[in-house]
Amino acid sequence: MVDRIAPGPRVAEREAAALEAKYGARPEIISWGDYFQTEIASQYFDHTDEEFERICDTVHFDLISSLMIFRGKSAEFRQAVREEALVVSGLDAELRSENEQQAEHLGILLQYFEEMNLDKAELSEEDQAWFEGFVESTRSEAV
Repeated sequence: MVDRIAPGPRVAEREAAALEAKYGARPEIISWGDYFQTEIASQYFDHTDEEFERICDTVHFDLISSLMIFRGKSAEFRQAVREEALVVSGLDAELRSENEQQAEHLGILLQYFEEMNLDKAELSEEDQAWFEGFVESTRSEAV
């Protein structure tokens, strides 16, 4: 899913070639899909299958959310989100309010949007249906 909606590579061809010239090997993590697979597998390898699936679903949800929140928004809006997230990141994590935690998460979603060029991504009907189902299942669990 990540490779499908993130239209560009995480490591540009020029950068990969420079790394190969310098170190004698190309990086193995080239696409955004490679990146997320490696991050999730290395951080959560000891979780249950159910927890692991939920983590993957959360990444899926966050990427779609990022696209839906930031596509078409002004540079000023994105800058305000970035600044608020930066301020919150300086606060002690245990003392953050719910709004501050949300501001931090919104900053992460903005980072996804910009670094992954999600403004160029297209969501399929399947993506939209999956997203709506995930939101519904999350609401059901909260009750």
